[in-house]
Amino acid sequence: MRRDDPSFGRWALHNAANLTHAAAELNLAPEDWRLYKVAWVGGCVLFDRDALVDCGGFGFWDQLPVDLAGEDVAAQWRVMERYGGAGILPSRAVHLESPTTVPYRETDAADVVLGVDEV
Repeated sequence: MRRDDPSFGRWALHNAANLTHAAAELNLAPEDWRLYKVAWVGGCVLFDRDALVDCGGFGFWDQLPVDLAGEDVAAQWRVMERYGGAGILPSRAVHLESPTTVPYRETDAADVVLGVDEV
């Protein structure tokens, strides 16, 4: 997954309560769920640990400056490139729209880890 990939447009599905609305429109029974394709998931991420470690995990920390954001994206994209990824509806998680606790976000970790030319 890269930002210039047409499927990157799916990132917006994870904004605010979009997943809640999408799940409600499906009229699923309480025990039912659906998988769907993702571009990336900001928060509420579960990794298969073996897959994460196989892709380098978060071992790129020593390559990153202090003022950064997007380390979750870098790790997710590396795992998804090798193993794929999916979201689950209903997720039963809702974004709180709280202010970020990372005030300085000068560097996008995915640009550093995956290479600026690739992003």
